[in-house]
Amino acid sequence: MRNVLITGVAGFIGSNLLDYLLKETDWNIDGIDNLSTGRLNNIEHVKDVRFKFINDSVMSLSSLRKYSAVFHLAALPRIQPSFELIIEHINANLICTMHLIEIMIKENHYPKLIYSSSSAIYGTPENYPTNENESAKSLSPYAYQKEEVEKYLKLLETRYPIDYVNLRYFNPYGPRSFNPENKFNAYSSVVGIFLYRKKNGMPLLVTGDGSQRRDFIHVYDVARANYMASLKKERINSSFNIGHGSTLSVIDLAKMISNEIEFIPKREGESEITYADITKAKEYLDWSPKFELVDFINDELNN
Repeated sequence: MRNVLITGVAGFIGSNLLDYLLKETDWNIDGIDNLSTGRLNNIEHVKDVRFKFINDSVMSLSSLRKYSAVFHLAALPRIQPSFELIIEHINANLICTMHLIEIMIKENHYPKLIYSSSSAIYGTPENYPTNENESAKSLSPYAYQKEEVEKYLKLLETRYPIDYVNLRYFNPYGPRSFNPENKFNAYSSVVGIFLYRKKNGMPLLVTGDGSQRRDFIHVYDVARANYMASLKKERINSSFNIGHGSTLSVIDLAKMISNEIEFIPKREGESEITYADITKAKEYLDWSPKFELVDFINDELNN
């Protein structure tokens, strides 16, 4: 039986990954979260004795020796706030990851690190669909911090036997994607925001003209990608796009959900299009998406 760690376990993706691993494996799972953006009620339903919750910062960890894998999702995952709260985002998105690596080096124990990166590092790419060889053109501090972690891992693997997989998420959606209590909820998944506003009788707010296009990936597919990456016994030390492999404009998404739409100014620092080439993940991780956005929206609107 494996012992694994999930950082950011009370967040949107972390809590869904926890559910997936408890359902699909017999593993013992420790989850750590300081609840800066995660919520206790995302994990309060979990009664399984195999799960232990640690209410603390990743920086409080002093050993990883018991774990064979670390799913590192803890982050401040918002583009616009990263322009304002710069040091806070560097600490959460870069320093915490390097802290995990330092522990591995100190203990000479290298659990497989499944790192939650982001398609934001591509900026607005030149090629569509975008594969992992696309040059990084980060448009925000958040994206640059994700890019920097990947660069550090690539550099440090030349000296230490680090075992990592970078999963570059495109635009995850699904259960728990929107937290109305989070002060940064305006920068949550647009799918979650739109559904929340529809259910509460509010118009959908579309930035710019809504022509920006996104590749939307269900969080269950993201969770399964993490799981599949963790099963690889060999050192992969590479990056993988985790998207649906299709693209939809924000205005078309809005029209799928509501007829009440208002337009607000465009945000700077966000790409015009995200569109994943997922060939590499299919071949190397034996992973492909199973869920469709339209089915999720229909279920949410009819329940």
